Amino acid sequence: RIIAICSGKNSQLVKETGATEVVDYTNESELQSFFATNKESIQCVYDAATGSGHGEKYTNASMSLLLKDVGEYVQLNGSAKVWTKGVVLKKLPKHQHLILTDMNTADLEEVSLLLKKINAKPLMNIMPFTEEGLKEGFDLLKSRRAKGKIVFDI
Repeated sequence: RIIAICSGKNSQLVKETGATEVVDYTNESELQSFFATNKESIQCVYDAATGSGHGEKYTNASMSLLLKDVGEYVQLNGSAKVWTKGVVLKKLPKHQHLILTDMNTADLEEVSLLLKKINAKPLMNIMPFTEEGLKEGFDLLKSRRAKGKIVFDI
């Protein structure tokens, strides 16, 4: 069971990339129903929305979905409080994790091999490395509506 929570307009995209179920967060009753009927039933939640810049706070609701004692919550972003607890104090609640990376060639090559192995193609918005391309890329980034990564072709 792979559940994606996104806007309805991205439903087909997430299904094409592996989601088996989609919950439309713009439909409040659908979202609330999902959280109410799935308490303590999910093995892992990967949260890429909380703390992404517009006051999103899904941590508590997401943690309520986890299987008791074995579920894991992983977040890509987080508030300053979460980062301080996780990185500086190393005191996040049990089963809650932040994604921290050490950017290096070996790890990127490993990710590349894994993607090739399963024939996965990351979603990318490739922009020319021109004044117009840079403006368009940063406008897309600021819009918070990019699907996939924004890459500049140098």
